[in-house]
Amino acid sequence: MTVSDKSPKSIGNEEAKTLIISGNYAAAYAAKMARIEVVAAYPITPSTDCVEKVSEFVEDGVMGAELIKVESEHSVAGALIGASSTGARTFSSTSAHGLLYMAELVWWAALARLPVVMNIVNRELAPAWSIWAQTQDSMGLRDSGIIQYYCKNAQEVFDTLLMAYKVSEHEHVYMPSLVCQDAYILSHTNAQVDMPAQKDVDDFIGTYNPKHFILDPKNPITHSNLSYPQHYRQKRFNIMESTHRAKQIIKDVCADYKKRFGRFHGDLVDTYDIDKKTKHFIVSHSSIAEEIELSVDMLKKKGYDVGMIRIRVLRPFPDEELRELCKNIETIHFIERAPSYGYKGIIAIDTMAALFEGENRPKAFHHIEGLSGMDVTAEYAADLIEKDLEPLK
Repeated sequence: MTVSDKSPKSIGNEEAKTLIISGNYAAAYAAKMARIEVVAAYPITPSTDCVEKVSEFVEDGVMGAELIKVESEHSVAGALIGASSTGARTFSSTSAHGLLYMAELVWWAALARLPVVMNIVNRELAPAWSIWAQTQDSMGLRDSGIIQYYCKNAQEVFDTLLMAYKVSEHEHVYMPSLVCQDAYILSHTNAQVDMPAQKDVDDFIGTYNPKHFILDPKNPITHSNLSYPQHYRQKRFNIMESTHRAKQIIKDVCADYKKRFGRFHGDLVDTYDIDKKTKHFIVSHSSIAEEIELSVDMLKKKGYDVGMIRIRVLRPFPDEELRELCKNIETIHFIERAPSYGYKGIIAIDTMAALFEGENRPKAFHHIEGLSGMDVTAEYAADLIEKDLEPLK
């Protein structure tokens, strides 16, 4: 199977355009423009309308993909693994319990070095039942080897999905990717999304031509049998090396995207209004971070020397980048919707571990906010930070 013999020729004639669409639709359009060859689908709120939109594209003949409707999310992951193992470019979308039901095969895809890419709509887990935003569903799989991106708006969802394929399919990576967006705050909120011409996306991504083994009935092989410890250990070290290499490749791909299309969302991290003299950093992620940009502006007007770091890629974790950014700061303030029950926030745990290896260990303040999609307004976040800093004056 190749892109050229699966994709309708009319797709290649599409020009650059701007649409007002949701984050889920942004992911669907990105999948179409990436010339996905196999999509596996099973519904779960609030990610369903992403694959529904993809199914419309396929039905209308403007997307040359095989759409496989399966009986569960576990089967979605299995279908993606099978298709990717034959050299196809694959896609799906899921959320919360759907992702957890896939968990076994998410690990399988990562450890099998398959560049599957999925749109993840971050949703709270039960009980009690909630369909609103929280990031523990995907962050709970952060140790699987899968690359994880966290987007702050619909434009970033679209752009990051395109970049995720180029990173995952790089011969020095070959790892799956999750492109994550907050439930409803992004997935169902319409915003402006600028899309390049199809020919320019084709030039950017290229075709997927795997250099590792692919399954071929004409040349049968066996794989994934029992592995003895010495072989198993080497495979896991190879995965560790690949995910570390992905850091530089993500940077290179983001720089290339900026050069071609003029948009840059940060690479591993994004920053807002900081310089070498900034003494107080707010650290956040996902859509909360876009609101906190306004909080920084409010605090600056009150005389507080603050800036913000957004963790854009959770895995591979930007440890070196954070140590460099934070080497002169006095305090660091975490605002995140990702608790690790029994300790602190997931972003805070990883960040403080990274800074422990550096020379500067700033005083840390921890805020778990926005659980189950509750609003974290700019005013509310600014008030949290001001209360942190007031006693230090």
